[in-house]
Amino acid sequence: MRCGITERKVNGVREDAAKIQSIDDGSSFRRSYTEGDLKLPDLGGGKAVLSIVRGVHISVWRRVEAVAGREAVLPCEVGNFEASDMVYVVLWYRNGNKEPIYSYDNRPGRLQAAEERHLVKSRLLQGRATFRPGHLPALHIKPVGSSDQANYTCRVDFRIATSRRTHLSLHVVVPPEPPVLRTGGQRATDGVLGPLQEGGAWEITCSVAGGDPPPFVVWRRDGEVKSRSPALTVNWLSILRLTRDYHNARLTCLASNNITSASVTVKLNLRPLVTRIEAPPKWLRVGREFDISCVVAGSRPHPNVTWTLGTLTSLIPLQAETEHGVNVSTSSIRVVASRSHHGQRLTCTAVNPLFPGAKLSDSTLLNVTYPPVATMELGRGVSSIVKEGEDVYFNCNVDSNPPTYRISWFRRSQAILHHPTEGILLSGNSLALRGITRHQAGPYTCSASNAEGNAHSPPLTLHVNYAPVCAAGGAARVLAAGLGQQVNVTCQVEAAPSAVRYSWVFNNSLTSHRLPGDQVFITTDGNSAVGSWPAPWDYGTLQCWAQNNVGKMTQPCLFHVVPAGRPEQPARCLVVNKTYNSLAVECTPGFDGGLQQVFIAKVFEAVTGRGQGNVTSESPTFTLEGLTPGLDYIIQVTARNNLGSSDPVKLEALTYKMAENRMRDEQGDEGGSGAPGGGLLPVSLVVAAAVLTVAAAAGLAGRCLWVRRHDRALITAGNRSTRGYSPPPERHSERLSGDDATDDDDVHFEVPTIRLEAHRESRKRVMEHAL
Repeated sequence: MRCGITERKVNGVREDAAKIQSIDDGSSFRRSYTEGDLKLPDLGGGKAVLSIVRGVHISVWRRVEAVAGREAVLPCEVGNFEASDMVYVVLWYRNGNKEPIYSYDNRPGRLQAAEERHLVKSRLLQGRATFRPGHLPALHIKPVGSSDQANYTCRVDFRIATSRRTHLSLHVVVPPEPPVLRTGGQRATDGVLGPLQEGGAWEITCSVAGGDPPPFVVWRRDGEVKSRSPALTVNWLSILRLTRDYHNARLTCLASNNITSASVTVKLNLRPLVTRIEAPPKWLRVGREFDISCVVAGSRPHPNVTWTLGTLTSLIPLQAETEHGVNVSTSSIRVVASRSHHGQRLTCTAVNPLFPGAKLSDSTLLNVTYPPVATMELGRGVSSIVKEGEDVYFNCNVDSNPPTYRISWFRRSQAILHHPTEGILLSGNSLALRGITRHQAGPYTCSASNAEGNAHSPPLTLHVNYAPVCAAGGAARVLAAGLGQQVNVTCQVEAAPSAVRYSWVFNNSLTSHRLPGDQVFITTDGNSAVGSWPAPWDYGTLQCWAQNNVGKMTQPCLFHVVPAGRPEQPARCLVVNKTYNSLAVECTPGFDGGLQQVFIAKVFEAVTGRGQGNVTSESPTFTLEGLTPGLDYIIQVTARNNLGSSDPVKLEALTYKMAENRMRDEQGDEGGSGAPGGGLLPVSLVVAAAVLTVAAAAGLAGRCLWVRRHDRALITAGNRSTRGYSPPPERHSERLSGDDATDDDDVHFEVPTIRLEAHRESRKRVMEHAL
């Protein structure tokens, strides 16, 4: 509101006038004030001019606004009057002129047409001004122009009442031209601005040309005032950073002297707002196929969605299918889970091509479950070739998910158990072998188990190098030979590495010496052999020593060369099975006399002595068939070689009776018991039979004991007379010295002692028994 006190003269009278202007809705008022009593009425929002004159009547100038080119309505207040009164004349004055510019004559009795009662006396209003009497009398000027802006007074004369005046101040508003919007030096004409870049700075100018009074230019965004420029016809709207909420925002520029506006809708290019992998799987089972989706929202235009698998240093792109919606894009991939995917990061990345530096990603760590994969390795500093007695450590490396719950160890498919006392230690995924032996060489494997399955590692072969040892069964052998008969002795040893050196030593109670090189040779399979034609003094013990780069033998291979003789009697002979027509016999073979032996079993009827069978076998195991049921038999088992037979071993046995014979005997017994006096006779017969049986058994036992003692005496005598040798106890020999010393002199020899009295028989007798 603007309030000012001015001083002026009206009709030669000095006046102090107060002019109060404000914006209102066009309402008017008229009140009287006395000198010194000045109270401003509530003008609402309108504009008025209040003239105050000391001691005189005051008038209120009502402000009327009209838009140029449209219609101006100047109301004329008639007020209330008596029913007997009436309006006679209405006169309109402009700017205080004494001559009216328009008159309306309503006096009765005048013969005039209705239109003739109106008289326009101003040339400016010709054809544009019309007074409309009625309930709301007013002067209408159409079209109104800026030249019509002036102060107007309407005087109403009544037939009886005094005249009434209405003071009006007509203000003609000249509207400005439509606002012109410009951005970036170009005019925005289509109502849509952009697309603009999110996050960028932006400025738009609203220019308004013309207008009286000059318009206020205001920027509004969706009804909210964003910028105001009072008394200016150009308004700059500057936005330092365009945010997402400006997208689809409607900006309006308003010119306020008369409501004219121009609007634009802002369109933005937007970065992706959300990138999310939908319900990522908690685990993937190896070999199975899985579909995984990624949702991207908020990007304009549609984003490019890519998938990668791996780490920052090694990313593998994945092929995907992407569907775009209004504001949401969905990308899907299909993954066949493999063991290599476990622990890899699966990443979905969305990027608007207009914002290459504004990538938005979401990722998940893949958890792939798979059966174990096991591999074996030796412990640090351990080679796959070790020496006997060293410690060996194995590690079982397992790749599995979920973790393994059991690790097992195997050697040649045989499970290895935890035995600390035997030097076998199992701990977690490690196996320790303390003081390994050559018998522990071979392929080793480990197995691992988890919830997905089991797996075995490839075998890891452990080689154990060791000093030579005698081959199985070759530590001590007895070789029988006749005088002058060639004897070939082969020394078989086991060693790793297999390259060995041999040395031979012969000793008996008479001598101990190393065999010369012409008696020693190497066989095609790498073994060492010697050949000899023993004389009576050449019977004794041959020692075979071997050495490789690991070491020397701790015990030599012994070969006892003895005179050949008859085989020993088989031992521990038993009847192991019998039927009604067969008997089965098994024995343990005795010493073969130094020559190949065979075994003979003969069966005789115990009563008649008639032979019933004769079986020869390379082993003392016989099945004697075709026998008569229910008879007693004597079985003789002997061993035989080229020098003769052993003493026989005798066995007694019987075959079962046939079933029908047993039934006939039982029926005969039942018939005899029914005869008169049969109760006492059978008892006597049973007692007599028992006495005879005991006597026969005692005699038979005595006979058998005598036979066995006699046979043992014969065997002992025969062995002494034919062989004259038994392996003597061993003793340590003296070190070789002098010319017989060699590089292997540090080999420790074991020289057995031979009793000389065994060889004191004449050479002729030895020759007889040897042949």
